Amino acid sequence: MNIISTQYTLKYKSLEIVLSGCSGNHCSGCHSPETWDFNVGTDYRKLISKILKKIDESSNLIDWIWVYGGEPLDNNINDLEDLLYELRAKKKPIMLFTRYSIDDVPQEIKELCDYIKCGAYKKELTVDDNIQYGVKLATKNQKIYKKTLDNQWV
Repeated sequence: MNIISTQYTLKYKSLEIVLSGCSGNHCSGCHSPETWDFNVGTDYRKLISKILKKIDESSNLIDWIWVYGGEPLDNNINDLEDLLYELRAKKKPIMLFTRYSIDDVPQEIKELCDYIKCGAYKKELTVDDNIQYGVKLATKNQKIYKKTLDNQWV
């Protein structure tokens, strides 16, 4: 599994990790086709220590850790689980962005996330008013699920 980039977004105070790879069921009007190729970027194992250090050094500026791509769930699930496990140690809420439904997210991935944004980007469903947990979503079919204390997703 490769990481294309990391970035910080001041608006959400989020450290964002962009993974490469999308299996081919691309969202209509995808805004990042450059992330489709699984071979783009650097192996996550070579970058994880730098990312963890970045989180430590900027902890007071980071409210969220976002993981998206490409499509994170099209990557090797064991690698994704390993990355999320490492990030989990930093005690920041983790949000995974996926086109899949919440029922299609593997349980081991759900256990390592606090929020999961589900739903494919569909250009024809673009809206300006789909705001959930302070995050503006691009289309009306997208939803952010939050894990409750009893590990349910609402």
